[in-house]
Amino acid sequence: MRLFLRWVPLAGSVLLAGCATTMSQCDPSDKDSGFLTKLSCDTSGAYRQHIDQREQMLLSSQEANALFHQVYRDILAQQSQTKASLAQQRRKQVELNRSMGQLIRSLQASKGQEAGVQAKLSALDKDLKDINKASEDNSPAMLAQKQQRLQQLQQKVSALQSSLGYE
Repeated sequence: MRLFLRWVPLAGSVLLAGCATTMSQCDPSDKDSGFLTKLSCDTSGAYRQHIDQREQMLLSSQEANALFHQVYRDILAQQSQTKASLAQQRRKQVELNRSMGQLIRSLQASKGQEAGVQAKLSALDKDLKDINKASEDNSPAMLAQKQQRLQQLQQKVSALQSSLGYE
């Protein structure tokens, strides 16, 4: 019994010291943290919060990546349809506008505060509007120019994707 009474205050102080961890101390990748810090982080749910944040970032990245791929498919479809009928061109243009709009809105919501991203998104939106204006004329010269603009748009989308770390 005496041994128990000696260890109770010590164990209590050790446990209370372990409870004094902050969220910033609870990084699961920190190999230098002590046993009590790890125990406290685990029991307080801080590790779970880190995991949840990273899972949310992953889901967001996967969603943005899917939107990038949709834009690529729509650009390729638009390029292949420049010689198709006017109705088909309009339909493909609407699909490209929709997927590009979704991508731009998604990136503005998640990455809009990052330096330079807003300017790149505005430039993509402007380029898409220029392509839409060029779609009204179906002369061979305009079709060739539209093909070139679509290829430039694809390169800009690819550069944005790479700069944001999506592959």
